[in-house]
This record gives sequence, C-alpha cells and structure tokens, in this order.
Amino acid sequence: MYSILQRRLAAGQVVVTGEVAPPKGAGRARLERVAEGLRNHVDAINLTDNQRGIARMSALGAGVIIQQMGIEPVIQMTGQHRNRIALQADVLSASALGIRNILCMTGDHPRLGDHPDARNVLDVNSFRMLKMLRTLRDEGCFVSGTPLKEAPQFFLGGVANPNIERVVRLQKKIEAGAEFIQTQLIFDTQRFRRWMADVRAAGLHQQAYILVGVMIMRRPHSAVFLRDKLPGTLMPDAIIERMQRAEDAEREGITLAAEIVVDLLSIEGVAGVHLMSIDWTRAMRTVVEQAGLFPRLPELV
Repeated sequence: MYSILQRRLAAGQVVVTGEVAPPKGAGRARLERVAEGLRNHVDAINLTDNQRGIARMSALGAGVIIQQMGIEPVIQMTGQHRNRIALQADVLSASALGIRNILCMTGDHPRLGDHPDARNVLDVNSFRMLKMLRTLRDEGCFVSGTPLKEAPQFFLGGVANPNIERVVRLQKKIEAGAEFIQTQLIFDTQRFRRWMADVRAAGLHQQAYILVGVMIMRRPHSAVFLRDKLPGTLMPDAIIERMQRAEDAEREGITLAAEIVVDLLSIEGVAGVHLMSIDWTRAMRTVVEQAGLFPRLPELV
C-alpha cells in the first residue's frame, strides 16, 4: 500500500510537508491543535525524533496521533538513541499501525540535549539504517537474517545537506535505499542550484524525490543564530541584513520564506518543499498561501 505522499510524488505533484516537534509530555491536545491547523496546507506532517537530543514524545507515538486524525505523518527514525533491535521493532510497529513514511537520520548526540549524561548508542548510522529497513521490506527478513512472518510496508527517506555535502554522498544514500530525500534548510539558493545541476548530471533526481528544506524565521537574531550555531547552515549576509532592516520582522520572515519556496520550485528536479520553523508552525500556512501553493490538490485515489 503506497502512502499519499508517495502517490503524489509519483504523479508529479509538487509536495509540501511541514515539520512538527512532538510535545515534551504525555498530552496530545497541543499536537492535535497544531496538526489541525496544518491539515489543509500540507500533504504530510513530519515528526521529529528527539531533535537536538532533547527528550520528547516519540515520533512514532505522535505519528499515530496524527494518523488517527486522518492526516498523513512522516516519522523520523534516528539511530543515535536506539540499537538495531529497537529500530526494527519500531518500524514493524509503525507499519502495523498504518504509518507509511519513514525518514532515516543519524540523529543528535545526547550531550547536546537535556540528558547529557545519557549513553550514546549509534549502533547504525543513517546509511546502514536505510539498508536495514530495505532488507526488512524488500527481503522480508531482519538484518540478522531471521525471516519475518510478514514484511512491513513503507516509503523510505533520507536526508542530505547541499550546503556542505557533495553529490556523491547523496548518491550513496540513494544506493543505500532512500526513495525520497529531505534536505537541510536552504538559504543560499544559488549554491543549491549548482548542487542540483550536479544532481541532474548524475541522474539522481530520477532515482529519488528531492524535497528542499525551508526555514521560516520570526526574528532577526534567528538568522544570526542559524549562521553561528547550526553547523552546516549557509546564511548569506544579505538575508541577515534584510531581517535586521525589516520594520515587521515576522512579516519579512514569511515573505522571505515564500520567495525562497518559489525560487526552489523553479529548479528542475525539485519535487517539493519541507517547511520548518522554531515554535511558529502557524506561519507555514501563510507561506504556503503566499507561495501560490494553496489550496492543495485533492487527494489521489
């Protein structure tokens, strides 16, 4: 059974996903409010997995809640905090619960978060995780070789950082099993265009769907923070100056994000965008509208 996300991409539709962090607690009300606010503006909601090493409700648990609301989830799976047994168990559970989109990531070291004394696991990195999950699905057996009674079904994704990585790394991730790629946040669109030229030259855009990460900034210092504190981010000085000069920083941040979305979608080989924010999820709706991506297309049957 194919996911809605996979069917839209296969049909050539421009896809929009939005990133949401699960709650730091057992309550589901706020998560439901956020998801409901995005229902008509994104094609799927991407749920982070203990992002920045901070403990939260699991992406799997949050994904089930989203699924129960009739909204398609993409759950992140990171190898930093779970070994191969736990990862395979979670993936089988996700498939049994009807979750069809899984994004494989290495994850963030515990020392970066609120449990700095926690033991790091990292039994498998993102490349090995992709291979492992393709083995589960396509060969019907655990990575140990033990056969499954029933193979899971899912659409498998990986991440890439065009700001600092060469295309050969993307190729290896696709060879490992990624069927769609979500990039880290892009501000330097000209550099990204050059990266995509290399992607097309290698034919990789025909082997995996590429969704480009776009961050919506709310305040001028957000641009400085991303430049100085988030490794692998390329923040042009012109964007920092633009946010600092703006009379209304929130409006400027939304306008800037919408412009970046439009620019990115004009690039051959880009299949969609992935919207991110820092506790400002409702801004995603306005960005989608300003970028001319609303209303979303009806669901494929």
